[in-house]
Amino acid sequence: MTLSEAFSSRPFADGSENAATRTLEPRRASGSGSRIWGAEAVQDVAPVSMTGVRQVESGGFRSLYTSVPGQHTATMRHGVIEMEPEADPLEEARLEAFTMGFDEGCRVTAQTHADASEAHERLTQALEMLSPAPSGMLSTMLSATVVRLVEQIVGEVEIDIERLVQRCDTVAAFIEDNQGKSALHLHPDDIALLEGESIGVSLVPDKALHRGCVRLETADGWVEDGPDVRLSRLRALMDDMEGKS
Repeated sequence: MTLSEAFSSRPFADGSENAATRTLEPRRASGSGSRIWGAEAVQDVAPVSMTGVRQVESGGFRSLYTSVPGQHTATMRHGVIEMEPEADPLEEARLEAFTMGFDEGCRVTAQTHADASEAHERLTQALEMLSPAPSGMLSTMLSATVVRLVEQIVGEVEIDIERLVQRCDTVAAFIEDNQGKSALHLHPDDIALLEGESIGVSLVPDKALHRGCVRLETADGWVEDGPDVRLSRLRALMDDMEGKS
């Protein structure tokens, strides 16, 4: 605030407007070019308090409580730098989704690798089991399996009386000229089944024979028929196939 402003804004006792301007009219001293203020011009002027203001190098006065030029700007700038940026919910959601997707991808990849390794191991074991075995060994295994199955079937099948009689008649047909010197060997249980049947040859019990088997002995040799004979033929056929493989 300048002195002229302070004087012009001070009210005077006489109640007139701008009294200081009117009373402070300078007088020119006689015989000189200087102006002299009269005593009546300043008798009603009150002192102006200068507390709270100071002189500034650029001219005029500024309040002592006024901040230094640029201080607010520097303070605000400094505050913005130190302030932590506010978290963006969208960015946080994006990062969380990315992390979850990455973890799930790692889990799926590890599981896929484990499944592939397990499948490879199973395939390797299957190929080892299917590796070609020597032909002779395979043929022997097949022959033994077939014969064993047939023996089991024959052993479990009940004796058919009609088939047994038919076998006896077929074998007895070879001894028409040598009836007195021939004998038909059967298992004792089979002889009991043939009671009342007309075979035309004497029956001889033989426990060495399996049930269902018949053996005709003559002076020239012997003839037999039954499951044992057929099994022997089957073995011979299987051995022949094994030799050709």
